[in-house]
Amino acid sequence: MIKKQQISVGRVLPVGLILTAIGGVGLGFIFLNTQPFIGPRWLLFFFITLLTCGLSLPIITMTQIRFSKKNLTEGVLLRETILFAVYIDFLLWLQLGRVLTSFIIVLLGVGFVLLEIFLRISEKAVFFSGDKKHD
Repeated sequence: MIKKQQISVGRVLPVGLILTAIGGVGLGFIFLNTQPFIGPRWLLFFFITLLTCGLSLPIITMTQIRFSKKNLTEGVLLRETILFAVYIDFLLWLQLGRVLTSFIIVLLGVGFVLLEIFLRISEKAVFFSGDKKHD
């Protein structure tokens, strides 16, 4: 039987540093060596996503360890990190189109927070029978 290890900042920090390094190096390469055509623009979004995931993963882990009432799972960390990265990508996309306003920033932020709240509620509503098939 494999014993589950508790999630801590020390366990997710190397992953965050690797993602941040890849995203930062990729963004540096894009900014210094490419022209603003369609291929490098999609690479910009990809590397911004990696950079944002790497920066937010330890912060979200610390926040969840501090304020979460039940055990923290890897799925929740991944989902919240990816949702934050998608939020930043949406903001970048709207800024490139010159339609980003402070109202849209707040509206999208509230929408993503509500999405996470609803996903947490749906996780709590899942029925588990008393049978433990897997230990």
